[in-house]
Amino acid sequence: MKLRPLVLLTALALAFGLDSATATMNIEGARCDVESNYSTRLDAGQIAFTNKDTNRVIRLLPGGVIEVDGHALNLNARDRARAAELERAIRAIVPEAKALAVDAVGIAFEAVGHVSSAFANDAGAARESATRIARTAEELKRSIKARDDWGPQSEQEINRLVEGAVGSLIGEMVGNITAQAVRVALSGDEAAVAELEARAGSIEANVEKAIGKHAQELEARADALCQRAHDLDRIEGQISARLPDGSPIDLIQVKR
Repeated sequence: MKLRPLVLLTALALAFGLDSATATMNIEGARCDVESNYSTRLDAGQIAFTNKDTNRVIRLLPGGVIEVDGHALNLNARDRARAAELERAIRAIVPEAKALAVDAVGIAFEAVGHVSSAFANDAGAARESATRIARTAEELKRSIKARDDWGPQSEQEINRLVEGAVGSLIGEMVGNITAQAVRVALSGDEAAVAELEARAGSIEANVEKAIGKHAQELEARADALCQRAHDLDRIEGQISARLPDGSPIDLIQVKR
């Protein structure tokens, strides 16, 4: 019987598919590390940053106004221009970050869908699995689009949501694949064993063919977004005004 080699092969093939999908979700982290002690919330009238340790609230308001805990900082003309530039840049980058996350979710679940289809018991099971995967992906996408806060913490939370959703789907698939492997191996049907092994072995090529181009496009967008994050860090670093405690305005830190 080929029980153990077959189970291992299918598990390894499945793991490859997961790695390809998960890598797209961490694409930004691979190119620049964005950190912040602040949670961020945007609305039409302000961008509010709340320090998670001190609860200090810094608000960027239209026209280059910066408020700290409800009190406006005294800004010179240059600082006011930089503050206005910072507000505009943040408002521009957040939709791009959301769009990147939404598309990364789509690629991740597309990869999972290919693995699921490859090992579905029949056409009906394949359709049911595809529907469930698409529904989960759409729910996550809607959640991302609806957020009015964004930042490193938001991205980490989204990664956790995706990993949890994908992990649940993968758990179901592993059970299905293992059951098929056991059933085929016990049957003694060498042709069926070879066919299942061939399906497992084809996953890498099929996933790469399906999502490779999209993943490359996502990488290019992530590189551009990373540069935009560096621009934010540069702009805030040019503001000479200091917070009431004498510290500089340092809402984000970006490292390559």
